[in-house]
This record gives sequence, C-alpha cells and structure tokens, in this order.
Amino acid sequence: MNEFVVTINNKKKSVKVNQDGTVELEGKVISASITKVSAHSIVLRFENNVYEAATTKTSNGEVRMLVDGWYFDTTVRTKLQDLAYELQKNKEKTQHHTEMKAPMPGLLIKIKKKIGDKVEMGEPILILEAMKMENDLRSPSSGVVKSISYQEGQSVEKGAVILIIE
Repeated sequence: MNEFVVTINNKKKSVKVNQDGTVELEGKVISASITKVSAHSIVLRFENNVYEAATTKTSNGEVRMLVDGWYFDTTVRTKLQDLAYELQKNKEKTQHHTEMKAPMPGLLIKIKKKIGDKVEMGEPILILEAMKMENDLRSPSSGVVKSISYQEGQSVEKGAVILIIE
C-alpha cells in the first residue's frame, strides 16, 4: 500500500493506493487505474467511469489537468514529501535570528556594530580579549543587528549571548 497526499485546487486529500487495484479516498474504497496514453494525455478509470485527461507538468511539480472541460491544478506527493514541503513553506515564513555567543570567557574590547547595522556572514563584528590575546569574532550569518546584550569593557562568560542578528 502506498499513501499519497493529493492536492486539487488547494484542497488536500489523503489517498491510499492498494496493491489489489483499489484506491481508498476518505474512507471509501473504489477500483481505479491511471493509464498514460502519451506525454500529455492519460486515461483515468474510477469504478465504471472513464475519463480522458490532458496534462501539463509545471516546473514546481504541479500537474495541470483538463478533464471533460474541467480544469484542475494538482500535486501528488508521498506523505513524507508533503510533510517536508509544509515544513519548508513554514520555515520561509518564520523570522530567523542568530545568536552571537562568546566562544570563551573574556573581556569585550570592541563592538564594531550598533543595533540596526547590516552585517554580512564572516564580517568582523567584535573583539574579545581572552588569555591576553585579542580575538576578532566574525558574524555567523548575514542580517541586521537586532540587540546587543553587553557593552565594551564588560566581561563575558563562555556561551553568553553577546548580540542577536536577524
């Protein structure tokens, strides 16, 4: 048995394809088959009903179908693919931030950026003195400095969040 998530015109349906040629759709079991006729044509059979469909695949994995004069935008994904797709879609919506943590205990000598300044990944943003050596710490990500928790001249412990980049 294979389980899929089929999206038709932005409505998701869970579909189970059984090895005996039946399909379970929302608890209802029916006999079904799909036969590819050409690169852009398929024949769908559900119980005793037969439909010919014209199809076009888009670059984002969507399939556009024209069935008996009705137009549908569809996607077919495994449950795992659909979960990954939803996670990726939600990840893009969330606000990301990176905490710049002290890699060792030391004295904060210089903060080279202010709140609101843009930073690029790898750009030097502060100097931390540890064991009588000055360490130029670089930004772990690109973004804008959102907050600064310490001031120059203050001591920091290992793992202390010095600033946040969004």
